[in-house]
Amino acid sequence: MVTLHVTRELARSLKLPAKLAVDASASGSALGPWSLGLVHCRPAKLVVAVSASTRWALALHAAPLATLQQRFGPALLLNLLAIGVPPDHARAEVDVYAPVQWALGHDRGVLTHLNQCAGDVLWAVNDGLSLPSVNQRLAERIIIKPQTGVPADEVLRVLGGDPANMNLLKRAQGQTWSETYALMQAQAGQKVVTMPVLRLLGSERLEARHQAEILMSRLPRDESRVLASGRSPRWVPRELVLDLQGIEAVGPAFAATLHAEALELGLRQITLRNALEDVADQLLQIK
Repeated sequence: MVTLHVTRELARSLKLPAKLAVDASASGSALGPWSLGLVHCRPAKLVVAVSASTRWALALHAAPLATLQQRFGPALLLNLLAIGVPPDHARAEVDVYAPVQWALGHDRGVLTHLNQCAGDVLWAVNDGLSLPSVNQRLAERIIIKPQTGVPADEVLRVLGGDPANMNLLKRAQGQTWSETYALMQAQAGQKVVTMPVLRLLGSERLEARHQAEILMSRLPRDESRVLASGRSPRWVPRELVLDLQGIEAVGPAFAATLHAEALELGLRQITLRNALEDVADQLLQIK
């Protein structure tokens, strides 16, 4: 049995009694107990949960609150698999969560971390990120105190995953980004500039406003000119070709911001290449 500690606000929403009987002899799990809090975001409220032993956090839909206990295990399983926990180890961890018990009160350090994660979730949702992307952001969150590092790495160590392999992948992504930046810079002065979007952003889902802003900031720099700030201005080509190879979804926040950024820069034409049909439809609708 695993204990889920809830904030007073979430306890009221769940209509839990003011005092809860807690089985102190519960065996718990490798990641439990957990602390849960409610995040008031739109279009739907979320619940953020933090593992006391690893500080790893995940988010799930709050509604329907009556089934939150039953939905916690399946949501945990999906997120464990997403960060690279072996399926048999993830299944064994989740099997411990039947049943779970509610509790009030939190360890102060865990509560502080819960509040920080709730703030991150609120910002990410308001920026247009979907729930899977929010959870990816939480998994990559770096903790300075009380421990240094990425909580998801600690989860992998505890549950038999390979954090070293994950770090190798991150370094490989960094190398890919450096190579792609050099490719972009080599196109300075050309009338047509091609952007490999997936390589530049490292995301199969284009959702958030800042993703579009980052993409436009990756236009090559015109090193022959210098602004008053001392920086080189971006080279604005006649045509920007967005290579969407590997991009699976586009969110409205990304599409609207991309359109606004293109207008502000004075781009005459944006051409889509290698776009899935539904992705191309979403982007073309903003013109």
